[in-house]
Amino acid sequence: MSYKKPVQYYGLKDFSDFVKEEGMKYSTRELSVYKSRDLLPDPEVMIGERAGWTKEQIDDWVNQVKLKGMRNYRQ
Repeated sequence: MSYKKPVQYYGLKDFSDFVKEEGMKYSTRELSVYKSRDLLPDPEVMIGERAGWTKEQIDDWVNQVKLKGMRNYRQ
């Protein structure tokens, strides 16, 4: 019998850490504002009030921001 690897979800702090690894200086607070303005992808899961994204969602968002540019994008 084969087992699927569990899906890992990341919160805003993790989202911010991944974005910083890409050279983009967004704080957790800024990303929280972006989330409230629907500038982040819809979370894959919600646990209570906490959102969770997959690494793929975060990577896609980073790539979109880098390609399109976002007014508040900073390096």
